[in-house]
Amino acid sequence: MKFDQSRLPSLLAGSLLAIGLLTGPVAQGQLIQGGIDGLVTDSTDAAIVGADVTITNEATGQVRTTSTGVAGNYSFPTVNTGSYSVTVRSEGFQASTTTGVVVSQNNVTRVNAQLEIGQVTEVVTVEASAATLQTDRAEVRQEVTEKTLRNVPVPLGRNYQMLFVTLPGFSPPQNAHSVPTNPSRAVRF
Repeated sequence: MKFDQSRLPSLLAGSLLAIGLLTGPVAQGQLIQGGIDGLVTDSTDAAIVGADVTITNEATGQVRTTSTGVAGNYSFPTVNTGSYSVTVRSEGFQASTTTGVVVSQNNVTRVNAQLEIGQVTEVVTVEASAATLQTDRAEVRQEVTEKTLRNVPVPLGRNYQMLFVTLPGFSPPQNAHSVPTNPSRAVRF
């Protein structure tokens, strides 16, 4: 029997398709960073194009800058977790600064700014104290903070999973396996 080399490309394409179907979709990992997105408008709700947006990490002083696009939107897709101040400047408008913007991992924090017409030397400062609604995703989330992990007594060998019952929507956990096969005492919800 003789091998027909002209059929090789179609055989390879079929093999690659079969491998792709068998392996399934690529798994997506959880992000360790968050993001800051927003919209910059004037007092008439018209988008401001080309406004300079600066975020500053309040703990480290690290600064990043971008400009708004044609729809007045801006985005910082990969931001380390922490507390930030967001400053928006545009020629002919008062600058606006929002402080205390908390960025958490795998979460996009939205900071919209409405600039008032005024002198360039005037600055409007907004203190971010109330929780903001995340309107760009239909997601409900809650976090167990480092402070909680350090200060709340946790049974069963300080397994952090036991704190999930303090979050809304979780029921009491069950042991995943017997103690000899599960020395870390991982639990199942």
